[in-house]
Amino acid sequence: MQELNIRQIKEAVNGKIIQGNPKSLITDISIDSREVMPGDLFIPIIGKNNDGHNFIEEAVDNGAEAVIVDRAVKSYPHLAIILVKDTTCALQDLAHYYRMRFFDLEVIGVTGSAGKTTSKDMIAAVISEKYDVLKTGGNYNNHIGLPLTLFKLSGKEDFAVLEMGMSGLGEIKLLSSIAFPKYGVVTNVGPAHLKQLGSVTKIAEAKSELIESLPKDGIAFLNYDDNNTRKMAANFSGRTVFFGCQAGADYQVIKSEYIIKESRHYFTVLNSNKKYIFYLRKPGQHNIYNALPAVAIGFELGLSKKEIQNGLNRVKYSPLRMDIFELKNKSIIINDTYNANPLSMRAALDVLSDLKGKRKIAVLGGMLELGERTRSAHLRIGDYLYQQNYDILLTVGHPADIIAEGALEAGMYEDNVILCSGNRETAEHLLHIISADDLILIKGSRANKMEEIVDILREQEEQN
Repeated sequence: MQELNIRQIKEAVNGKIIQGNPKSLITDISIDSREVMPGDLFIPIIGKNNDGHNFIEEAVDNGAEAVIVDRAVKSYPHLAIILVKDTTCALQDLAHYYRMRFFDLEVIGVTGSAGKTTSKDMIAAVISEKYDVLKTGGNYNNHIGLPLTLFKLSGKEDFAVLEMGMSGLGEIKLLSSIAFPKYGVVTNVGPAHLKQLGSVTKIAEAKSELIESLPKDGIAFLNYDDNNTRKMAANFSGRTVFFGCQAGADYQVIKSEYIIKESRHYFTVLNSNKKYIFYLRKPGQHNIYNALPAVAIGFELGLSKKEIQNGLNRVKYSPLRMDIFELKNKSIIINDTYNANPLSMRAALDVLSDLKGKRKIAVLGGMLELGERTRSAHLRIGDYLYQQNYDILLTVGHPADIIAEGALEAGMYEDNVILCSGNRETAEHLLHIISADDLILIKGSRANKMEEIVDILREQEEQN
């Protein structure tokens, strides 16, 4: 982060200096008192469980140079204090002020119901072959995380690739107003956050806020195969670039094949009557969809085919997404436990359908935040799993047991459906039934922490 002085910060957040030297310099910004370093500005955020104002003394003890507060607080020697109406808004206003210092910086905003994190990672890796890039780390994709990401700008970057998450209307509009993106990517629209928004139409409206925020000279990169994202082009006056597998996409995948011996998923992209062959080190058609925005943006920003492939090779995938490892008996475990919604669940089930193995085993947890559609969505996944010819299904807790119900109703043999109450029980069942050359998919929502199942399997491997 570049240094800011107290006067600049006061102006950025429309605050009032209660005490301190306006010329004092700030070297970094923190919202966690435990992580404050000498010279930092501490911004106490009011959360659901804690009020950061209660930890100002700890921040001061750790060397805070200044604090932003929304009330009168204890005075400390040499501590600058800026008073504002709302500390969360101050964090966002300061982040916008800081971002706008870098006039030449171009921001790429990435959102979608599924795949946005992987697409963000791929885009950043590809354009890093030619440019200096900052990208969203971890899950810093909300009204707190995105501002903190922007404070990591050093001034050397050409691009910032920022993931934008949401759980309601207006949230992506807020994030866009902070980051001022020139390019926008929408991977897809599906039934995630239904509990908050109520319908896929509302979800599409929320995602479209990114595209509506783009300037006239910006570019919208949209999934052509998704009707909800394709429609977003109608309300955008700038240029639209479509990606997908259907005819009509500007960057169209016309062929794909996963070679398990090479651990490579090859795909051919058609653009302007030219064909380009790329490959990924992760399986799944959904990952090809995730890669297409990176390919499209790479070409649009002047990268060569070789540079784009080099970037795809260097993608540092976020953990717990299609992580593949082989057990000693040659069975394959696919750990896709980062999160789950109906779109990503189907995509993960499709991956095993494209692979060759003795048996296909699905270990599935529940999908959360689906509201009134919880039951119907889980029943459909059970039916889809059966149609994909899975041999064995293990479900973990509720509402995953509804998936089992759907599979049984579709015709799955009862002895091949196992209901488990928790991760350890599930792992123990797996250890008893796994045999050579099985393909095992493990997937569920983040709250299920189903990576614990994978950890137990690995521990048993080491002990044996």
